Amino acid sequence: MTTTYSPGVQHLAQQIGLDPEHVVHALRFASRTFARVQVTTGMTLDQFRRLFAQDRHSIVIVANLAMRHAGRRDDAQLLMDIYKAAVGRLPYERPIHTGVGTLPECHGHPHVGDAVRILTAAGLPPIHTDGIHELRPGFQVLPDDTGDLPGWVFIAPDPSAKGRTGFAGGDLGYLAVMRWAGWGVIPERLPGGLYAACHPDHRDDPFPTVPTS
Repeated sequence: MTTTYSPGVQHLAQQIGLDPEHVVHALRFASRTFARVQVTTGMTLDQFRRLFAQDRHSIVIVANLAMRHAGRRDDAQLLMDIYKAAVGRLPYERPIHTGVGTLPECHGHPHVGDAVRILTAAGLPPIHTDGIHELRPGFQVLPDDTGDLPGWVFIAPDPSAKGRTGFAGGDLGYLAVMRWAGWGVIPERLPGGLYAACHPDHRDDPFPTVPTS
C-alpha cells in the first residue's frame, strides 16, 4: 500500500533529506509535546511555508525530532546549530577574525559575515587568508561586487566538500545549509564554481530593478 503524504510533509522531508515517514512521526510527537506546534500531517505546502516564516523554531523542533527518529543524531544537532546561528542565538559565539571565511577586505560586509557564521556553525571549514596567500584551505564567501544584487553572497566550497556525508556533506551541502538557515539559493553552481545565496531580508526582491538614467 502506497502512503500519500501532504505537500508540506514532503517539502520538509526533502529539505532535510529524509523519508517523509520520519517527518510524520516527528509532527505527531511535537504536536503532542509542544503547544506551539499546531500542525498536522495534512498541512499544505502553503501552510508549511507560512509556519516556517512565522515560527521557524517549531519547524526546527520537528526537523530535529525527525532526524533523531532516523538515527542521525549528529545531523539533528546540526540543524539546530544552523538555526541558532541564523537567528543569532548561538551560545559562546566566537568573533570571526579577519581573513577567516572571506577576504580581509570583505570582512565587514554584514551578509558575508552572516553567511560565514552560519557555514562555520554547520561545521564547514572556512578559508584562512591574508588576502594574498591561502594560509589554510576552506570555503570562501564573497559579496556581489557589482552593487546590483545587494542581498546576495557567493560561496566557493572547500576542497574536501565532496568527500563529506550527512546533511552538510558534498558540494550541495552548502545549499542545504543556507536554505535551512532561511536564505534563498540558486540550486546549481554558477560559472566559476560558485554557489549563490540571498539573505532573508532580500528574498522578496532578490533581483531589484536597476533604475535607468
